[in-house]
Amino acid sequence: MEKQNLIQLVKDYRAAQKCLIGFNVNDIYDTQAVAMAAEEANCPVMVMTYPPVVELNTSYLCKKMVEGIQPFTKQPIYLHLDHSVSVDMCKRAIDDGYDSVMIDGSQKSLKENIAMTKEVVRYAESAGVLVEAEIGKIMGRDVIIKSDDDFLASVADVKAIMEEANPHIMAVGIGTAHGFTPTTPKIHFDRLSEIAAAIEAPLVLHGGTGIADEDIQKAIRMGVAKLNVGTIVHTTYMKEMYKEMGKDIDSAYPPYLMKNVIPKIKDVVLDRLNAVNFKNSVLV
Repeated sequence: MEKQNLIQLVKDYRAAQKCLIGFNVNDIYDTQAVAMAAEEANCPVMVMTYPPVVELNTSYLCKKMVEGIQPFTKQPIYLHLDHSVSVDMCKRAIDDGYDSVMIDGSQKSLKENIAMTKEVVRYAESAGVLVEAEIGKIMGRDVIIKSDDDFLASVADVKAIMEEANPHIMAVGIGTAHGFTPTTPKIHFDRLSEIAAAIEAPLVLHGGTGIADEDIQKAIRMGVAKLNVGTIVHTTYMKEMYKEMGKDIDSAYPPYLMKNVIPKIKDVVLDRLNAVNFKNSVLV
């Protein structure tokens, strides 16, 4: 397996209208499912650890987990720190061998966001680690949205953070939402087009669980080179585990239960990989 430099990979993907999917994982079982799906889809994948996962396990252990799972596939598995609001957590992840980190200053002022991003970019440079920043807001969870101006990424702000902090990839708020949504998210492709024309950096779309396949493919053609998927992975994990435990709770034993759960997680991961049309043409 040849693991291409991630910074170059996402640049190549934007140029070729391709997309790397990052899947949020929690432990060795869903990470194994992602690896198995990558092998079947014949494409690289990214596994992402959300801050609570890192706080519970440490970034060092998360890195070792991915190293242990890598033999399940000949495809590269890249490890990413997702939505960290802590500069220090980003630095620890870089020290522990992560391939990329996200410093999320989207809830801060533009000035604070730029300062945080600049500090992480400088720290990551010598290690060759990719840095993701965010402008705008991804709806869902505890994010309060009052109007379009609250969540839509400003083209001027995107240009400012790129010029002053120079992150490698940029997550932009264009109407997507974390988690399941009661209606299909209204994606502002006009704003995505404006941002893509303004900067050369690969763009990131969060909230991949609730985005229609055709919208994902359209976004990829417009410059999105990384898609985040989380909710469908962990809800499948929890629901299938609950179902298996319910068959005989007194005799429930994780290794036996997971033999049936892991394939279910793999199927939803594979479905999202197929949605980005990786199967027949892959950059490696």
